[in-house]
Amino acid sequence: MASPLTCLGYLVVGACVFCPNLVWAEGVTGPTRFGRTSEATPFRTRTATSQVAARLVPVEALPAPLNDKVRRTLTQPTLVTRASAQEFRATPAVYEWLVEHPDRAAAAWRRLGVECSPIQERGQGRFGWRDDLGSDVQWWIIARSARARVWYAEGHVKAGPLLPAVPVRSVVVLRHDLPSAADGFIRHEIDIFCYADSRAAQLAYRLFGSSADRLAEQAAEQMLTFFSALAQYLNENPEEAQRLFPKTPIFRGASR
Repeated sequence: MASPLTCLGYLVVGACVFCPNLVWAEGVTGPTRFGRTSEATPFRTRTATSQVAARLVPVEALPAPLNDKVRRTLTQPTLVTRASAQEFRATPAVYEWLVEHPDRAAAAWRRLGVECSPIQERGQGRFGWRDDLGSDVQWWIIARSARARVWYAEGHVKAGPLLPAVPVRSVVVLRHDLPSAADGFIRHEIDIFCYADSRAAQLAYRLFGSSADRLAEQAAEQMLTFFSALAQYLNENPEEAQRLFPKTPIFRGASR
């Protein structure tokens, strides 16, 4: 059973394979700029903010073949979901550091007693997650600005020991408003675009049916909380920084 604050890799992949807004029809007509229409599908491929989020992804600036994978994920998603904005008080530098180091954030949650699967740092800015069933996914930041971070994730997921591995990929757009003051309020929100083949979609629908939409939203909400709750906790308990992040320069001298 995954904890309420599980690791980033699980959330990205869990949203993609087991969650909502699944447009799995193989016959597709009329692609639009940030979504697609499909024949006789009960699933949606847009949210209120997905077009805004998609425009923050610099597809044309990405190298090939990554740009083609990202473009297809944005324009022909099998899942689109989002989480509404959260607002919390934290130090912007600490929040940004956590976003850039999800492996260290996951380790800190475990030190706080929250069950959280390990995230591996795989070099060159890439992070990964795997499980005992054979799932393996890695992700990295493909764009960053003062307004947003954009992750790209790819790999394969096994939903059970007797089920085949399913290739998946995701584009995750984390938008954030950072205050100028050291301890002001941060506001962030997230949009997730996922692409998987029809086998994954059919499996997800059989497993979760009409509850799939809400499950994907919960995954997105938990991804936000993974960062925001930890950043806020450190703001309220700066003396905990040395214990949670030993030998980390950004937290040296953090105490009341």
